[in-house]
Amino acid sequence: MQPQRSPGAHVAPAHGTREHTVQRMVLLELVLAPPPFTDELTALALRIGEPRHEVEPALAALAAAGLAGVEGELVWASAAARYQEALWPARPW
Repeated sequence: MQPQRSPGAHVAPAHGTREHTVQRMVLLELVLAPPPFTDELTALALRIGEPRHEVEPALAALAAAGLAGVEGELVWASAAARYQEALWPARPW
């Protein structure tokens, strides 16, 4: 793998920041433990133990990057996020 990555329109937050941590938690929850196809935003925030006011911008950033979908109160992992999980599992079984 080359050390230089192609620049993208969306840059992930710096590793170790609160923003980075919440985005990771939200994405992992959506990909690893989803309800059948969608999730309710408030239930997701409660399940991961994070305040909704931090989960909402995390979801917005993930959606802008193509990793999540948001429509009103419904949220879900995108097909790209689920496909990446199938190729490179976050949690090996």
